[in-house]
Amino acid sequence: MESISIKNLKFSHIAPTLEILNGVTLSLEKGDILCISGKSGEGKSSFLRVIAGLEKASSGEISLFGEPVKQSEWNALSMAQKGIGFVFQDNALISELTVRDNIAVPLRYHKIGTEEEIEQKANRALLLMLVSRFANEFPSNISLGIRKRVAIARSWALDAKILLLDEPTAGMDKNSRINLLSLLDNLRELYKTTIIMVINDLQVACDLNSKISFLMDKKLTEPMYFDEIKEHEDPRLRVMVR
Repeated sequence: MESISIKNLKFSHIAPTLEILNGVTLSLEKGDILCISGKSGEGKSSFLRVIAGLEKASSGEISLFGEPVKQSEWNALSMAQKGIGFVFQDNALISELTVRDNIAVPLRYHKIGTEEEIEQKANRALLLMLVSRFANEFPSNISLGIRKRVAIARSWALDAKILLLDEPTAGMDKNSRINLLSLLDNLRELYKTTIIMVINDLQVACDLNSKISFLMDKKLTEPMYFDEIKEHEDPRLRVMVR
């Protein structure tokens, strides 16, 4: 089943007016993982923010799970309610709250269930991302890799069916990166979660056996595997994987 479809997406920064995306099209099935890469400043993070409703598209269409999203509903709250989870590069954890409460706070804010049900959701998310033993720690007391897993657990606890990850492995050591990617692969396998992530290190896509799209000329290239890109006729793509 198609989980997300984007057609002719355009986005410009308003002040000063600067066109970032023009004619972006993308279609992914449930359980797909797509890595998005490209040169700095091409608008990769902006693309994720537009999907999540954190930035307003200039024009274009988006459908989730076969249902078109109305322009009036293409905002952060509505998209989260429709199953979009966004994980910021800096994780955006609340420093004054424990790991458990960081996961539970959006559930409490949106009144999703009783307190007992919220605790159950938080506990499941802790288990899923293997961070239960850090439940009572504060963000300043845990590593970057664990903070990233907590941020993903928080999105998943809100029943995110599509995860948007902005450079999830940035700054991580090799072991932390491998552990995180293994957990993301579990999300895909167990829950058919669709994952779109911005990456700078193409090794991430190789480790996940994921297709890669490059943001070039304000559009996304066709999703391809690493080896396919190496043999592509377009030298601009080939140079990306050297």
